[in-house]
Amino acid sequence: MTKRIIGISLLMLFVMPIHAQSSNPGFNATCKDLNTHGYRAANDLQGNSMPGGWTTSEKFNSTWQFSFTPPDKLFIDGKPAYILTQNTGVIIAAEAPATNSNSAGVWTYAIHLGMKKIVASQVNAAGNFDPRTQIIKARTTNFNCDFDLN
Repeated sequence: MTKRIIGISLLMLFVMPIHAQSSNPGFNATCKDLNTHGYRAANDLQGNSMPGGWTTSEKFNSTWQFSFTPPDKLFIDGKPAYILTQNTGVIIAAEAPATNSNSAGVWTYAIHLGMKKIVASQVNAAGNFDPRTQIIKARTTNFNCDFDLN
């Protein structure tokens, strides 16, 4: 009896995540940024700290393309994103833009299929040991999207 319970439990561990992964329909979405709230801190060219502050009306004025193929293939602007978790109707993903030796950053996305909404946040640190080149940014962006659910 104990072996049967262990066997069923192991089977559920493997089957349940697969079901959760494949429960979302495929979609394509074309999104425009509505509004971005961001925090920026940087130094001027002499290495003096510039005052950090929040922006409340920054816009990228760009179009973002999202494409999801079940069970777990998400592309943002043609580049693969990493699905961190998903449940029926909800996908949480991350995208690490191209980095170089002077920067590190990541975008995270919350995609709600029922609401047809996407919000994103970005954290970025750039610069090297020269304080004149150091920048810290954090942003949140909400999008207006046209969804095509498959």
